[in-house]
Amino acid sequence: MDNVELWLILLGKAILSLLTQPFFYVSLLLLGLIYTFLTRMERAMFATRLQPWLKPFLQSVIGGVLAALAVSLVSALLGFTFTVETVWWLWGVSLLLALIRLRLVNIAYSAAIVSLLHLIAKLADPLPLQYDMLIIYQSLLNLQPLNILVVASLLLLAQAALIRWQGKHFVSPIYMSGKRGKLIGGYVLHGYWTAPILLFMPVAAETKGAVTFAAQAAQPFFFTGGEGAWLLLACPLMLGLTGMTQSSSPEQFVKRTAKQWLLYAVLLLAIAIASWWVKPLIWVAAIGMLLSFELIHWLNRRNESKQPPRYGPLDKGLRVLAIVEHSPAVHMGIQAGDTVLKANGQAVNSLAELYEAMSINPAFCKLELLNTEGEVKFAQRARFADEHHQLGIIMAPDGKAKHLEKYREPGLLTLFGQSKLRQKLSSDTQDSTITL
Repeated sequence: MDNVELWLILLGKAILSLLTQPFFYVSLLLLGLIYTFLTRMERAMFATRLQPWLKPFLQSVIGGVLAALAVSLVSALLGFTFTVETVWWLWGVSLLLALIRLRLVNIAYSAAIVSLLHLIAKLADPLPLQYDMLIIYQSLLNLQPLNILVVASLLLLAQAALIRWQGKHFVSPIYMSGKRGKLIGGYVLHGYWTAPILLFMPVAAETKGAVTFAAQAAQPFFFTGGEGAWLLLACPLMLGLTGMTQSSSPEQFVKRTAKQWLLYAVLLLAIAIASWWVKPLIWVAAIGMLLSFELIHWLNRRNESKQPPRYGPLDKGLRVLAIVEHSPAVHMGIQAGDTVLKANGQAVNSLAELYEAMSINPAFCKLELLNTEGEVKFAQRARFADEHHQLGIIMAPDGKAKHLEKYREPGLLTLFGQSKLRQKLSSDTQDSTITL
């Protein structure tokens, strides 16, 4: 059997093993829950959905697979390996953290915590434990924190690229209470990806289907030399984050977030790799991965609280918060951030005035708008009986709109709260609120 056929068989077995991995289906289930939850929230708040949940779901899967291929290739070239126990530890910690906040399912948190647990266990070894607990404890001692942290940093680099590339598809508008009690508009970013990476796993030489090669020759930077037997291990891991802005456009928000993650991931990757030569740096890498993630998140929330809302009430006109996908507003060239000054020749400064102006001519609509560059533009179109009265425009809120009393990051259990979501927003009064 030639080498090409051998490697194809090895790759095929790894892909097939992915289909038998329970965590792969757990990750797909999480993605489905996240995006159906966002669709339910949009329906409850705006009485419409901006896009079907299947679209961001598929984009997430495709983006995650492409990112996983890139990380798999780099990790294999550098010589980083995983074991089955590593995957179980990472997922066990991730699912527990996700109960607190959904963004904690990110590989950064589980990689940092698992690595710290390993380092602490090394200091405390040995411990008098019962047999079952001893097996679990021994699996923790057998982990390789350097491998975990480097692979996690590479995945965070991939995540920065995914945010920049696909982030606009995962931004949803929301209504919420501002600092002074007035209703304002904003955006939440729920970008999550499943990354099924393929990594070499060291096995016994007699393992069926394993390949044998000199590790030092194949991976010149890491691991010891000599012959070793290897299998490809499918590792479905999760990437993702949740963020909120009230002061930026979706494009600015996504671009800024991607830049932050890029700088953060490059720094962590450098520290993790340096720990191969300077051993104490492994502690810095693990603690830094955990704390810097939270620090960035806290700084973003703090900066947002100091900025004036961009989508609050205006002295003149109405601000467009979002556009429903495939709606007439898309064909009219209306964009999020535009300001509607006039409708059918009448100045509009409230939703009531907009509805009144739109009713002047039920068969035609002409809008005068101010774009984000401060230029006046016009949009016009014939109206049909089956179209929404706003033509697919989600406006910044006025004083009577269903809204979030306070934006709170969802936890895993929140994704199952369909009945609670409906109950909170099923009131007949227009100023009903929901707290998540």
